[in-house]
Amino acid sequence: MIRFHPMSLLPVCLHLAFLSCGNPKPSEPSGWDTDRNGIPRFVTVHAVDISRMSRISRFRSGVGPDVSDDFERCRSMLHYFEPRPGFNPEDLIVVSPVDGTVSGIESGERGSRLSIRSSEYPDFEFRLSGLLPSGEIRTGTSVSSGRGIGTFWSGDRAVSIAVAVRTPSGTRLVSLFDVQTVSDSLFAPLRDCEAPATPSFIISREERDSHPLVCEGDSLSGTGGPEDWVSLHCKYDVDAWGIPRFAESDYIETEKIMRVSRFRSGIGHDYSDDFESCRSMKHYFQPKGSVDWSAVRVFSPVRGTVVWRFEEWMGTQVWIRSADYPDFEFGLFHLRLADSLAEGQSVAAGQWLGTHISDRTYSDIAVSVRVPGGRRKLISFFDVMTDPVFDRYRARGASGRGDFIIPKDARDADPLCSDGTFTEGNLENWVVLTE
Repeated sequence: MIRFHPMSLLPVCLHLAFLSCGNPKPSEPSGWDTDRNGIPRFVTVHAVDISRMSRISRFRSGVGPDVSDDFERCRSMLHYFEPRPGFNPEDLIVVSPVDGTVSGIESGERGSRLSIRSSEYPDFEFRLSGLLPSGEIRTGTSVSSGRGIGTFWSGDRAVSIAVAVRTPSGTRLVSLFDVQTVSDSLFAPLRDCEAPATPSFIISREERDSHPLVCEGDSLSGTGGPEDWVSLHCKYDVDAWGIPRFAESDYIETEKIMRVSRFRSGIGHDYSDDFESCRSMKHYFQPKGSVDWSAVRVFSPVRGTVVWRFEEWMGTQVWIRSADYPDFEFGLFHLRLADSLAEGQSVAAGQWLGTHISDRTYSDIAVSVRVPGGRRKLISFFDVMTDPVFDRYRARGASGRGDFIIPKDARDADPLCSDGTFTEGNLENWVVLTE
């Protein structure tokens, strides 16, 4: 079992002195009586970027090894913060949750554990594991709340945070959410990620006792008890994080296409989002004249789930939500489906869905992202396709992805709408592919 070493018991008179003399914040560790004084709320920042996390383990969960204290046993009395997929660990910054001093650094096979003793409440120590500490961080280094102390050790592993309190009777572990201030600035990121109220991040001692875990060495096991994780549903911030390239399949038979309309073109009709207006923020694909347009096959560009389908004026429109990046949805227009393709059905990247409907309309694709604030942002399909997919277009004359995108500033300077009429504008609307 992993245990945090108890501190030596200080004389009771010293402990009582700062309670009775009106000094609730001792300048030196002296034993904080959590039963008598309660748990102070003094943490004002999140140690990790909540919006980049996929889930957070609950205090007293069964996740990871046994991490317990001098009052309880056989439970995980800390929180794991598991990142969303696709991030470079160097981009996952960890900051100090408090003003304090680095009291220790321990290296391990899965990153380092860095301990920070609070200067405001010196009986409280914050232990962050799974880190790659910054080069300037050493034992004895003073850190301020919000200062970067390192990054995630690995992009596919969680960082854990334990809060250890030196009490007159030994070391007690408390939840990070118990020492955070009750403020909108702290809860807003959780609310944006559709998280429940902060008490939901804690399994009560009574509930854990009634659903005990099994300890085998340091390992925890057990089923049928309370949920171990709180899942987050954060929106993808494409402006801050960039656009991931994960579309593993072209949605159409590239070799049968003659030209492709540019993102923000004047082709078709106004198709814009919550950030821009009066422009076509999707791509039209025009098959070659020698090709039977109704025989051009259409595929799912990603692994995902059909979240919406309906009959439009020509054929069926289908929207697929990515399994890897669930804030990203792909709209495919004017299909003749090969089968029913019901909403809720899973599809694989490259799975054949059907054919284009006819030569009476172009085939088109849109990519929509749910971003922070609940708004909808449209991006170019060429920005999300992988390099091997784009190489097909490079082989047909494209010099870069930017060939297929009209920059926002250029479009703003050449508006398309006048008196309610959508025009083609003065910029080049098409990219003609070579043979």
